[in-house]
Amino acid sequence: MYVTRTDDQWALLEQVDPTVPIVMLNLIRFRERALDGCDCDGMTGEEAYAEYGRRLRALAAEFPGTAFWVGEAKNTFIGPDDERWDLVLLVGYDSVSTFRNMLATDAYQAAAIARTAAVLDSRLVLATEDIHIGDAMKLWARGGDDDEGPIVMLNLIQYRDTVLEGHTCDGMTGEDAYDEYLSRLEGMNDHDFPGTVIWNGDARATIIGPVEERWDRLLLIGYPSLDEFRRMAGSKAYQTAAPARTAAVGDSRLILMHQRFPRP
Repeated sequence: MYVTRTDDQWALLEQVDPTVPIVMLNLIRFRERALDGCDCDGMTGEEAYAEYGRRLRALAAEFPGTAFWVGEAKNTFIGPDDERWDLVLLVGYDSVSTFRNMLATDAYQAAAIARTAAVLDSRLVLATEDIHIGDAMKLWARGGDDDEGPIVMLNLIQYRDTVLEGHTCDGMTGEDAYDEYLSRLEGMNDHDFPGTVIWNGDARATIIGPVEERWDRLLLIGYPSLDEFRRMAGSKAYQTAAPARTAAVGDSRLILMHQRFPRP
């Protein structure tokens, strides 16, 4: 289980351009009961994490981040059987320096006690935006709480160093082959690809998590429903795009979410 960073992972921040905006992907698995002795006694893990969020929002200047996506994780469709998440957050910061300075303040450290109480396992992945948060993100609306409403799939992608041959992308890099896969999807009509790419980022470093865990691309893709996603994935039209993904991807996660924020 991973709740805090190592010194080596913290040092990875030094490798990112300190002047560019960053996005922190947070994957959170709650404790059933919050740890005692962290000012959250008697709370569930989810309640303690909500308390952490309230404390951050109360900090104002000491918390310069902008949480622009919050989703309730439901199922991991691609990934280890024992890997389960409860909450997915994307928080934007003006720069790595802004993020580091925030974590160093006494005010943040006091708020973070609630996070320690709440979290059983987590990942923190630093990314930079590839496609700006635009109208697709702002207009994507959460439906009902059942599985029949709109869903969002979080895709974590690690490229192959050398693409698999014989999958229509010979001679490409893994990154180029994945771009080709996305291009094929977005070239389909709305019936064959009912999804909307609502955020696309380049992953730079895993700050909390296994040292060997590395991602290259993060995407949020929205679909009208789980049934529509399944129909697409099993269609002949999708199979014209899928070989490029097979050629490109060395490892991946696919996590289903219901959107909690932003609200329509």
